[in-house]
Amino acid sequence: MKKSILTVLLWLAVVPAVTYGQTKKPKKQREMEKTEQVRRLVEAQDYVFVAERVHPTTGRSRTLTSPYDLIVNKDAVSAFLPYFGRVYVAPADPTEGGIKFLSRDFDYTLQTDGKNGWKVKIITKDGNKRYDLFLNITESGSADLLVQEVTRQSIRFSGHIESKP
Repeated sequence: MKKSILTVLLWLAVVPAVTYGQTKKPKKQREMEKTEQVRRLVEAQDYVFVAERVHPTTGRSRTLTSPYDLIVNKDAVSAFLPYFGRVYVAPADPTEGGIKFLSRDFDYTLQTDGKNGWKVKIITKDGNKRYDLFLNITESGSADLLVQEVTRQSIRFSGHIESKP
């Protein structure tokens, strides 16, 4: 009886420790896998920039509590982002606030950054507004997005990129 209780207690102590040691990957390996995943997304031009924080040209930065994003793929770029700042030409339709567009005609330039990351430049050419988007992506997946448009002050967002759902 004592032997079976001792055996059960030993199994309860040893099995989780062995299992934990086998499933947890070393930090370096997890970082390498994340870098490879981000590289594949950026080079395939198929990812979502998720905005977590907005940094207006004037005023204070804010944490975003609603989902805002920039979706990038080979065929289209679409944005649903907030805007805080000076507008030089007010929109005729008051519901057109923020940065909302779908572009199917755009230039996409990708450069590797000397700091182990990527610089992406997207210039939309269709629609009645031209947007210049500058995205700096680190190998860990964090990113900064600068949006420039002629009728507004520029605005910057920080967040991360991820695969499309």
